[in-house]
Amino acid sequence: MFRNFQLKNKAFSTVLCSIALLIILSYSYKQIFVVPAIQNLSAPNLYHWFGTDVIGNDIFLNSLNALFIALITLAMILPAIYFGGLIIGCVLSYFDNEKLREFFLNLVHYWVTLPVLLIAVFLLILVGAGQVNVIGILIFVLIPSQSLYVYNQMEEAKKQDFVIAKRSYGFSKRYIFFHHLFPFTKNSFNTYTLSRMPEILIMDLAFNFLGLGVQSPNSSFGRMLFDGLSFMFSAWWMWVFPVVLVVLIFVLTHSLAKGFSEQRNEVG
Repeated sequence: MFRNFQLKNKAFSTVLCSIALLIILSYSYKQIFVVPAIQNLSAPNLYHWFGTDVIGNDIFLNSLNALFIALITLAMILPAIYFGGLIIGCVLSYFDNEKLREFFLNLVHYWVTLPVLLIAVFLLILVGAGQVNVIGILIFVLIPSQSLYVYNQMEEAKKQDFVIAKRSYGFSKRYIFFHHLFPFTKNSFNTYTLSRMPEILIMDLAFNFLGLGVQSPNSSFGRMLFDGLSFMFSAWWMWVFPVVLVVLIFVLTHSLAKGFSEQRNEVG
């Protein structure tokens, strides 16, 4: 338990330090390097590391702004789908009303077979563009699959020998659920939720590419990629640097989820 706490504390400290360094880098770069005389479509140079876009905005600063927004998006979506999926999945597994449980399970199974991305785009068109709406809709469309995972893990845990033995010894349903089923499910569910970070990022990237997410004057990687398509050869820096950063973010989030999973296995 103490080692697990140390691993969590180390990961949390690493994230905080990384965010602090990004903030310091953004402020220092703006104060030291960026010159007031801004040129449109300026190639990368000493004063504009990633160059400037068609209206003279510094692409490096826009990239940092887009990175902060992506981190905030993840920080809001992950806890919401984690607790939402955990609560719904546990409720479905705990209560014995077969008809009610079958009804909700059919709804969840039907939902996860639908093209979630297209449904999210349709909902965004209805409610209007904006990153807050993107976050809310992503939470709405991802919770059902989260709850289904929890339910399946709970049902699988009920078949384990230690659970069957506890039942035969006369332990109550509530005791078995909170002391055995819930811990058994929670560990794998933590890893599963973290493994969805690349999926959340790619969906957010797609919405912003279509112009349904972050609005001006803020920036997003999706919108930067869309703007760079018109200057693919004449101003290559408008899309090359955002692409490189997006790839790095996906690699880092995948490595984070994988590392957390390996640490869980070591602790377990």
